[in-house]
Amino acid sequence: MSITVVIIVILAAIALALIVFRTAHGSATKIATVDDLESCTEPIDLPAFLNLVDPAEEEFLRANLAPQAFRRIQRQRLLAAAEYVRYAARNAAIVVRLGEAASAEASTEISGIGQELVTAAIRLRALAFLALCVLYVKIAIPNARLSLLQIPNLYEHLLERVGYLARLTSPAHAGRIVQAM
Repeated sequence: MSITVVIIVILAAIALALIVFRTAHGSATKIATVDDLESCTEPIDLPAFLNLVDPAEEEFLRANLAPQAFRRIQRQRLLAAAEYVRYAARNAAIVVRLGEAASAEASTEISGIGQELVTAAIRLRALAFLALCVLYVKIAIPNARLSLLQIPNLYEHLLERVGYLARLTSPAHAGRIVQAM
């Protein structure tokens, strides 16, 4: 085996380790309470996101537009979906930090929710990474038929858990905190 191949394999292993570390540990943003989420997260319009990744909507456009118009519009839709996926991944990274902080709480209920948040956020981040890969393939090949419905559904579940934690720890601001995401 040549030295070049060995160097490439080592660099690929380091890159993979960094990706796994970033996926598991999220952002360096410090989050102590749910109240901190409002200033750190990007709001996501979940119905719009769902529309962008809905296979039925894609089929409707495919059936009702000329092929060239479909490819152009589908690329725009996929770029917008990729933006939503990046926001979801970034928000999930911040929720990892929130979950870690909640896990350290004395209350077993809050601590348990914190663990759930960490698990759900890491899962969402990993899936978001894969979804971005799929989206970029679909942008290059708009006729590819691949579904991404799982991302908005996981994000919605994450929002529900954050909302529950917010209602427990900061009930006066719970609605506003969830809307910030």
